[in-house]
Amino acid sequence: MIDARRLLPLALLVGSPFVPLSAQTLPPTRTEAVKIASDPGVTLAGELQLPPGVKRAPVVLLLGGGGPSPHGIYPLLEKRLLARGIATLSFDKRGVGASSGTFLDAMDVAQRDAAAVLAYLRTRGDAIDPARIAVLGISQGGVIGPALAVDKPPVAAPPIVAVVMMAAPAGERGVLFLESMREQLALSGMKAEALSPVIDATRRYLDGLTGGAAAGLVAGDRAAVVDAFVAAGWTRMQGEGAAKTLSDPATSSLYTVGAGDVLRRIAAPVLAVYAAGDHVVSTRLAMPAALTALEGNPDATVVRMPKVEHAFKPLVTTETGAREYRGWPLSDPDTIDLVERWLTARLGVGKS
Repeated sequence: MIDARRLLPLALLVGSPFVPLSAQTLPPTRTEAVKIASDPGVTLAGELQLPPGVKRAPVVLLLGGGGPSPHGIYPLLEKRLLARGIATLSFDKRGVGASSGTFLDAMDVAQRDAAAVLAYLRTRGDAIDPARIAVLGISQGGVIGPALAVDKPPVAAPPIVAVVMMAAPAGERGVLFLESMREQLALSGMKAEALSPVIDATRRYLDGLTGGAAAGLVAGDRAAVVDAFVAAGWTRMQGEGAAKTLSDPATSSLYTVGAGDVLRRIAAPVLAVYAAGDHVVSTRLAMPAALTALEGNPDATVVRMPKVEHAFKPLVTTETGAREYRGWPLSDPDTIDLVERWLTARLGVGKS
């Protein structure tokens, strides 16, 4: 069953704060630039950060969200983990930064690259402890992390010991995608009577597109999507734009995600964190799906964080008095505290 802590107030989950990093004297970390082979012609550039004075430290593989994500996008979290004796590895997506290849944001491509990085980490017993590898990902990375954990590791390779999924889609294939689409279109002002034909046309189109249907059938379903948007009050140019977006591999691959099945099979401890102000992945839809899928996991915690958006940036008051989300991804202090405490416990790291 789900960890009972999910029912407690957030303050009890986070607990009393650790000593702030600014109040500690910390020796410098050791940073290694690494090159990791993935698909033919693709070499991923990454950065392995090792905590000072720790031999064969536990490590967290950090995965970004959708888009051209580079390495090092969670600097505040990395500093906190390193201070606790936990190594980190992040990498440039293919075709981004120093990584070779052509950037393609499809889910299967991103998962293959992440699997290649995980395989590399398992060879680095000289620097990290391969028996204590955790994975943390946000959004797209939050889907890939659990998938890596359920993949059967190579012979004699230890499994992933903990997974943190941040603002991750959950549920059955296509369901969250279509319901989130319905929610966003309704918020944009599309009338209720027009929504169902648009969603139904989108379902048929993406089922055919991702399921290998004949080209002629896919083309007809695409035209039906455009017509449905036009009937809903969009211009034909806007309808064509919507169909083009749906056909992009980065979008259509999200439709194929069946995160619910993966979460039901995961044996490792899971921390699933959702954001109250998320307008990218619907917390209202994804969080209940995650709770249901993880109900058989004895060490699963599902949390909703207040006053943060999709990337877990905090809501702050600006110089002009406006309220805005600002900062690095994963820069909200309460979220960092929660993730740090949860990971240190699962990775067997003592508290200072």
